[in-house]
Amino acid sequence: MPRPGVLPQHARLIERAVARFRTEPDVAALVVGGSVAHGLARPDSDVDFILVVDDAALAARPALNFADATLADYDGGYADVKVVSEPFFAEVAARGSEPARWALLGAFPAWSRLEEIEAALAAASAYPEAERETKIHDFAAHTAIAAWFLGEAEKRSDRYLAAYASSRLVLWAGRALLAHNRRLYPFHKWFLAEVGRCEELPAGFLARLDRMLAAPDGGLAAELVAVVHDAVGVHPSIAESAASFMRRTEWSWRAGGSAFDDA
Repeated sequence: MPRPGVLPQHARLIERAVARFRTEPDVAALVVGGSVAHGLARPDSDVDFILVVDDAALAARPALNFADATLADYDGGYADVKVVSEPFFAEVAARGSEPARWALLGAFPAWSRLEEIEAALAAASAYPEAERETKIHDFAAHTAIAAWFLGEAEKRSDRYLAAYASSRLVLWAGRALLAHNRRLYPFHKWFLAEVGRCEELPAGFLARLDRMLAAPDGGLAAELVAVVHDAVGVHPSIAESAASFMRRTEWSWRAGGSAFDDA
């Protein structure tokens, strides 16, 4: 039975992938993820799969990901396959970054021998509520530092610093709003699309981000910082913002784990 919302050509590719992999004795499940699972697929999109194998089979494989165009019957189509063992989902649930969690959001088993696969996917893609308030504060604080960097770039006519500051301002502003809305950060490819899905978003927010990227400007940066701080209800002082930036970005290596931008 085709899954609702899956385009026919993607459904056919999924059926062929199931027919191929379910006969392999070390395969425990085949999970569909990517743009198809997130409802973002175009007609020519590939289909992302997670192939779950046993630990011994994973250790013996020469590659943890591969592509296969032979399973598709449409232009641009192919299977993009990542290979994991069953404990992977529990690892994501316990300590996975937001992009790792987002990758499993909406993912569904095309075929599985694992009875608890859907529960494991749900746990792995849950929003990390315990981190939310800290992330809102720190991303809001980082926006102020990005605006300061932009001011320094303008003083020095430093185009590199201006590009860095404007892109980070957009990233940190969007991440503050994603956390405020309890939406996972999907990494850069789908970042603005996910920000646009937020239920609580200041009027014209995406247009502000676009203007900031198109023409970095200190005045626009200050306005954007104020909009973000008001929207999330956090107004850190510049001293608090500097301390947050030092702790979460300059010294992020001390805590280990994912870098703050990707956490």
